[in-house]
Amino acid sequence: MFDSIINEAKGKFGLGDKAGGLVAALLGLIANPASGGFGGFIDRFKDVGLGDAAQSWIETGDNTPLSDAEVESAFGDETLASVAAQTGISREKATSALGYLTPSVVDALTPDGEMPDEEGLLSKVRGWLGDFGGAIGAAVLGGLGAAGAFASGAADMVGDAAGATVDAGKAVVGKGADIVGDAAGATVDAGKRAVGAVGDAAGAVGDKFSGAMNSVGDAFDGDGDSGSILKWLIPLLLLGLLIVLGYMFCGKDSKPVAPTNANVNANKGNTNANSTAKAVESSFNITAKDGKYTVTGVVPDQKTLDDIKAKLDAQFGAGNVDYTGLKVDATAKPFAAGWWDNFQKLLPNLKDWKTGSLAFAGNAITMASGLPQAAMDQLKSLFSGWTMPSLTGDAKTENKTLTDVTLPDGTKLQAFAGGIEDQLVKFIQSDDYKNGTVETLKDKWFPFDDLKFKFDSTELEDSSQRQLANIIAILKAFPNVKIKLGAYTDKKGDDARNLKLSDGRAKAVKAKLETAGVGAQVPEAEGYGEKFATVAETATDEERAVDRKTSVRLIK
Repeated sequence: MFDSIINEAKGKFGLGDKAGGLVAALLGLIANPASGGFGGFIDRFKDVGLGDAAQSWIETGDNTPLSDAEVESAFGDETLASVAAQTGISREKATSALGYLTPSVVDALTPDGEMPDEEGLLSKVRGWLGDFGGAIGAAVLGGLGAAGAFASGAADMVGDAAGATVDAGKAVVGKGADIVGDAAGATVDAGKRAVGAVGDAAGAVGDKFSGAMNSVGDAFDGDGDSGSILKWLIPLLLLGLLIVLGYMFCGKDSKPVAPTNANVNANKGNTNANSTAKAVESSFNITAKDGKYTVTGVVPDQKTLDDIKAKLDAQFGAGNVDYTGLKVDATAKPFAAGWWDNFQKLLPNLKDWKTGSLAFAGNAITMASGLPQAAMDQLKSLFSGWTMPSLTGDAKTENKTLTDVTLPDGTKLQAFAGGIEDQLVKFIQSDDYKNGTVETLKDKWFPFDDLKFKFDSTELEDSSQRQLANIIAILKAFPNVKIKLGAYTDKKGDDARNLKLSDGRAKAVKAKLETAGVGAQVPEAEGYGEKFATVAETATDEERAVDRKTSVRLIK
């Protein structure tokens, strides 16, 4: 049921065979009963002010996409690092891919536009994981099997999730039955002894079960350390379940017994849970769209929220900023020292900012796109000690956010706003193209903004697959359109060698398009070497990068 989603992710993000593993890991997060199942997963987004977006995935209609900053905010650093490690995908690529996959997968799990039944959801997910197979699928399947057994009260499912516990489980059940028989008509003291016996048996099972579940804990936490939730939660749940069962059987038809030991154990469990709970990082995300601004995130106190609101209202005008997604959480870790003072210094340079995103979390800048050049320069200066994305070069062409570009056939592409896909689709549908001639079209080139080759090679970087797949989709959506490919180099190096290299690159892209079945729409591909380069050979590599490109133009 997720094959089409996986195939799209392969093309958009260059994931190859790892796309299926990423979907499997995501399903583990969505369906895991130990973290609240589907409802608990959706609460992740509500807690960071993305409740409306999450609801759009459940309801019928268009799905609201997620930016990288929003993925970071909802999933958290630890979860993203764990998913990346388990799937063998870079943290950056996993974040972007999850921004696309999460709305699509949730949408697929809710075809009727309603929250799914948890047991039915678990069954559906287990079935797909079983068919999918693989190490990641098996680990996630085992985790869901074990957690689902406890959530539903079906103790026999523990054996399905971890075979190592089967014999021990049978022993406990048999011993429990003996205890019940012995306890029939017994005194309160006998009942207490029976409960103790069940508790002892639970301890033995817990020892065996802990080892059996290491792989399951690793599938969700990545490193298998003592902080893994499943490693301490599942044995604790097993212990609690056995104590309750023993108490039910042994206490039947006898006088009530104060469950002193059970309460002590429960309190200890709660203490551990509280002591290991990870405080959420404070976060602040502001997205600008056509002069309107949306603020989301988590701040540690009401004063911080009020200060933010006062400053932004003064900057952008009261009524132009939506704060519904900004929440107060007293347990949130504060921002790094100096954040608020520096942000206020940055505000004057955001006066004419109309479209883009800026996001902070803890002591990191997680997104900076579409900012005025003066703001971008000041951002690097004010937050020089912070973790941040690459902010070098022209702010208009870097740090872009992927968004949806919809084709006439309904296909949605993940592309940069204002990028080659957006420009091509708009131009194809314009009168300038429809009424264009060979002469008027020959100088109208559209440069790729995310298609790169390996150094001194005609081999494409893996990161280029998303944009390559987008061009293929555009050609298929407009079967009468034909294009020419052009490739260019900078002035550095031998002229003849540069010409040969660029021609090889243009023809390499053409070959990829031919393999995808749209070769008839790409009759021409040519390398121009350094013929049209404008930056001096003595300039820096960064300055010369503008001349190294591959472009497309429409032909008739």
